[in-house]
Amino acid sequence: MSSLTIRLDSKLGSELERLATLRHQSKSEVARQLLRSGMARETLRLLHEELEPQARAMGWLTEEDILRDVS
Repeated sequence: MSSLTIRLDSKLGSELERLATLRHQSKSEVARQLLRSGMARETLRLLHEELEPQARAMGWLTEEDILRDVS
């Protein structure tokens, strides 16, 4: 496992501490979970940005368009 050291301003540090307390988890575990979910969202955003022009070129503007062509 690798480690990462970050500096948080006092407000963010307090919010992390409060969330960790509410979840009954360590600050590190909460930070790992938030980092995982943030990275997943960012990966999806980047994929969408990359693939959207290709989808539009195929006439896929809605989910119904996609389902029509793949069903």
